[in-house]
Amino acid sequence: MKYFTLGFIVSSLAYLLLTAILGILFLTRSAFNYGLMVATVHALLLGFATMLVFGVNYHIIPIFSGRNFYSPRLAYLHLIMGNMGILGFVFPLTFSSYPVDITLLTKLSAIVFGLSILVFIYNMLRTFMSSASKEPPANPFGAGDKAADKMAIRFTGISIIYLLIGCPLGIFFLLRPDYIPYLRPVHVHINLIGFISIMIFGVSYHMFPRFTGKPLYSVPLGRIQFWLANIGLAGMVVSWWSFERGSAVHQYSLLIFGALEAVAAALYIYNCWKTLSNKTQKNH
Repeated sequence: MKYFTLGFIVSSLAYLLLTAILGILFLTRSAFNYGLMVATVHALLLGFATMLVFGVNYHIIPIFSGRNFYSPRLAYLHLIMGNMGILGFVFPLTFSSYPVDITLLTKLSAIVFGLSILVFIYNMLRTFMSSASKEPPANPFGAGDKAADKMAIRFTGISIIYLLIGCPLGIFFLLRPDYIPYLRPVHVHINLIGFISIMIFGVSYHMFPRFTGKPLYSVPLGRIQFWLANIGLAGMVVSWWSFERGSAVHQYSLLIFGALEAVAAALYIYNCWKTLSNKTQKNH
């Protein structure tokens, strides 16, 4: 494991501890503190979940794409900028009256974290766009399922695009807090479903066949899940963005596209369950 990968994983564990401390502070406060709540949530989502995803991807993507990693130097730059951004964002919020009081340090730190994500995306895209290595990195879990690997790259690639959309939207909230009540669901779902969940889908479709030593139960089922998850998420985002809140169109569109997202999740669970079980594998 490369040192920058280890750096992301260690950082994520430190942020998990920080989240626990902030959560205890939040619960012991006599009055509701919105700034502390936002700090706690972002310490968990940006600090723990996102930094862990970054570290795992830096390790896994070159393996399942069969390509050499583009730039370790950019990965170290990303690690430094990411930590500076998270710490400078979380700690001022802890003691602020957000969203009324947003310090300059908070805004600048959010921008630094956003720029670190651009570094990550550039590094990943250059890795994906490079020609296949004549001697690809060895996969310690075996050959796996090549068809599932190709599908996993689709999930991983589209999740990076969602990250590119979701992070700037969060920075926009710091500059225009009056938009938070209207676009908060968009920001949350693009990051949690679009980036983190879809990234996890892709990584697990790569790893589970290697854990079990047999192919993914159904690649076509995974492809259907890919389209349902993306259509459902895009539909929910458009519904929040375009339709008047509380209107019949708004409610029914969220119900329809939310149902598509739920079906996609059910397909993923079924596909993974069948892959991890000892049942006979379905043909691709």
